[in-house]
Amino acid sequence: MAAPVSLPPDVSPAVRSAPVRSGSGPRPTLRAFLLRPFLLPFALLLGVGGAVVLGVNRNEQQLQLVSDAQARMLLLNDLNTQISVMENGERGFVITGDPDFLAPYREGEAAFQAAVFALHDLSVTDLQRTNLARVQALVVRWQEDAARPEMAARSESLARAARLVKQGEGRDLLNDARDIMAGMRTNESARLSAATVASQTTLTTVRGLTVSGLLLSLLLLLLTAYRVTRTVTRSLTDLNTGASDIAAGQYHRRMPPSPVRELAQLGEQFNVMAAAVQDRAQALQESAEALRASNAHLERSNRELEQFAYVASHDLQEPLRTIGSYTELLARRYQGQLDERADQYIAFTTSATQRMKTLIQDLLAYSRVRKAPRATQPVDTAALVRDITADLEQQILGAQAQVSAPNLPVITSSPELLRHALQNLIGNALKFRDPARPACVQVSAERTRHAGQDCWVFHVQDNGIGIAPEYHERIFGVFQRLHGMDEYPGSGIGLAVTRSAAEQLGGQLWVDSTPGQGSTFHLALPTAAPAFPPDPAAPQETA
Repeated sequence: MAAPVSLPPDVSPAVRSAPVRSGSGPRPTLRAFLLRPFLLPFALLLGVGGAVVLGVNRNEQQLQLVSDAQARMLLLNDLNTQISVMENGERGFVITGDPDFLAPYREGEAAFQAAVFALHDLSVTDLQRTNLARVQALVVRWQEDAARPEMAARSESLARAARLVKQGEGRDLLNDARDIMAGMRTNESARLSAATVASQTTLTTVRGLTVSGLLLSLLLLLLTAYRVTRTVTRSLTDLNTGASDIAAGQYHRRMPPSPVRELAQLGEQFNVMAAAVQDRAQALQESAEALRASNAHLERSNRELEQFAYVASHDLQEPLRTIGSYTELLARRYQGQLDERADQYIAFTTSATQRMKTLIQDLLAYSRVRKAPRATQPVDTAALVRDITADLEQQILGAQAQVSAPNLPVITSSPELLRHALQNLIGNALKFRDPARPACVQVSAERTRHAGQDCWVFHVQDNGIGIAPEYHERIFGVFQRLHGMDEYPGSGIGLAVTRSAAEQLGGQLWVDSTPGQGSTFHLALPTAAPAFPPDPAAPQETA
């Protein structure tokens, strides 16, 4: 029992019963305390994400510019190539007069027009469109003023065509067109380089912003998490320390202030609880003292009652034997000398005396079982059952019964208590037999788990009259009978003795039965025999 709880001298009852409210001003809630410090890192992460998205979009634009510039460069190169193809086809026809040279000329002309249209659609400045128009005009002039007249003259004579070629007008026109395209390629190359540099710059900027933003956000998150966890851990540690002190009996202990509203409220509840427990501990101590005294008185009363029951049942046998002896003497000496009613009275008295003797003997057996010596030792249950069947030999012969007990183990138990249990179970199996068939009783045992422990479970199975389910528990009560005395003799205490013996051995007793088919009683005994304390108040037999 805990020592009496008292307040320290400097703690008054008013302070003890009132919760401690430390600090002033509103405290943030736990949610706000945990989430508010993370707003800045989250805002920074959002800013980094926005910058990354913006940089990616801008880089896509720069890459599109690079792609368009590369396409225009290819078209410019294709224009220059197609001009050379037309020029070579026209010169080949003029030199050789072979019409096959006109096919490349016409293909180059068609390809040149397609490249002009495509480059016009991709042009980004008015100057580029103007230069493209100039190139197209120069090539058209070359076709009209030089190429076609020279090819027409070659159809008439080579000399006339040669004179036209020597004039050089066509060559000058194409050279002017090539010079314009060279300038266009130079400008386009500059735009391509600018777009490429801008794309690389954007990627470098985005990479730098991302890395620096993530590092800064991570640093802020770590600092914030450290601050939050340090504060919460410190508050919880203070609460845990205070709770441990209160649990150890320091009910005057009060919780320190906490910067979080919920933790501060929890601390105040601990303070209220400590004050309430301090009051109740005193009342509980007073109740415990009263209960201890009541238990001692109850134990003493139980011992006295058991002693009285034992002594009373033992001492009542002597006067009962005297009554029985004189009644039997009256019956023998005056049988037939008195009237019929007197003989009937004597018979009633003799029968009642015998029943009273049986009840007293059964009550004495019940008391002996409850106070039987509990020292344990190895018990050969096979030999024990053989002794029991020898004691019940007359009952077995009268019932023409068969009792079998194969492969019974040697267990550690109390021999006397175990004998009481098994003898009552086998005797009941013989008593409550079915008149329509010979009695058959089988005693067996198995080692198994029962009620969470390793047990030897003994089974006493019969083929008797059986027991209805609603009586499976009632039959274990003291003086509980299901039949009249004229049907089956006995006081109804045998199974109560058996269950008491089972409980004394740390085991359990129960029954499975079906009316008309027989019963099986199960006696579960732990393999580790219980340690029995000495009982100095055990009743002593008197002479």
